[in-house]
Amino acid sequence: MGILSRFKDIMSANINSVLEKAESKNADKILENYLRDAKENLEEVAAETAGVIADEMAAARKVADLEEEIGKLSKYAEQAVLAGNDEDAKKFLEGKNRAAAQKADAEQVYAQAKVNSDRMREMTKKLKEDISTAESRLNELKAKLAVAEQTEKMNELNEKIGGKSYSFTDYDSLADAVQKRIDAADAKAQLNKELNADFDIDALKEKYDVASAGAASSVDEELSALKAKLGK
Repeated sequence: MGILSRFKDIMSANINSVLEKAESKNADKILENYLRDAKENLEEVAAETAGVIADEMAAARKVADLEEEIGKLSKYAEQAVLAGNDEDAKKFLEGKNRAAAQKADAEQVYAQAKVNSDRMREMTKKLKEDISTAESRLNELKAKLAVAEQTEKMNELNEKIGGKSYSFTDYDSLADAVQKRIDAADAKAQLNKELNADFDIDALKEKYDVASAGAASSVDEELSALKAKLGK
């Protein structure tokens, strides 16, 4: 039976050594490869286990049947003796002895079948425990990797948006620069408004009329003062 010949290899496989290797850079790959092999072994063990247990049950049943047969032949031999049939009693005793020899052989077969079934159960239990341990560690590792990847993405995002800390001086300089741009825009708008405005000719005339009137009034006042001075 092939799987039984691998009993020592499977039982000596140390899950702890695999977990120690799983601390390396390719830990997830190591664990995934181990799980794949372990699950393949478990499938093989499971496929063989039913047959091995069936062999054990058959061997046990054979021993029980021969034990029962020995008991019956013993009783038949006693009845033959009581009936005075010694020849019949000898035949029953000979049959009993043959059954006893067969029983001895059957017990050896059963003992080996029991060893095989115990090994299969032991391998199955170990493989299941190792697989469960490896799966738990793999899930834990994947969770840690997911957190690490998320942290890396956040760090990259911080670098892209300028992840340095600004002082109050930096913010004041930035505010001044923004205000200067706003002032420049307002000045440009005002200049455009003045350049594009239509001339009001009447307002311009009124400006000069006021200036002329002011000049004439000044001359009249100067003439009156001169006359006064001369006694005219």
